[in-house]
Amino acid sequence: MDLRPHHAMCIQKYTGHGYDESFTRHMDRVVARLASEPDTLVRVVFGSDELCTACPNNVSGSCATLAKVEAMDDAAARIMGLRPGEEAAWSELKDRAGRLILAGPEFEKICKNCQWYELCLTTHTDFL
Repeated sequence: MDLRPHHAMCIQKYTGHGYDESFTRHMDRVVARLASEPDTLVRVVFGSDELCTACPNNVSGSCATLAKVEAMDDAAARIMGLRPGEEAAWSELKDRAGRLILAGPEFEKICKNCQWYELCLTTHTDFL
């Protein structure tokens, strides 16, 4: 499964809310799969990924909010030590994002300009 670096955080903070019904249904399936199959191999990508396929901001393969998304990806990748094309089990990426970003001040630095930030602040993550 291809995932952008910042989506390792989004998946853990997901509460069933999304951009629209189609996106939410897709996100539900991805989150359920990763929860039941933590050994799923994930490839780090800096472009459209599995979650982007159902996102309304994905316009013909290009992200309408690309500058914001790229900044989040760059910061998350730097902190987690990820490189484009790197592969790891979901459980490892989940752990890295949890320990290195979600558990500390990096979370606010990366996510404060995201429309979902306030919702994510109230969402408990079970990464420790």
